[in-house]
Amino acid sequence: MHIIDLHGKKIEVVNLQLAILQADDYRHYQLGGSAYAEFNRKQHVYWEDFYIKLLLLENELNTTDNQKTQP
Repeated sequence: MHIIDLHGKKIEVVNLQLAILQADDYRHYQLGGSAYAEFNRKQHVYWEDFYIKLLLLENELNTTDNQKTQP
């Protein structure tokens, strides 16, 4: 499975649960100081988008699994 990141790059997801945990962590990281404000903003936007796409993928997979198990 894969997602397309904010820059249009195809990213392979091998372990979805681990990827969700990591992206959740990364979206909260910040470098200290006002000199890094723009970098922090860009990183936050990137990882927030990545995290949301992973959650959507998880939801899609769960929906597909539920449809397969229902008679």
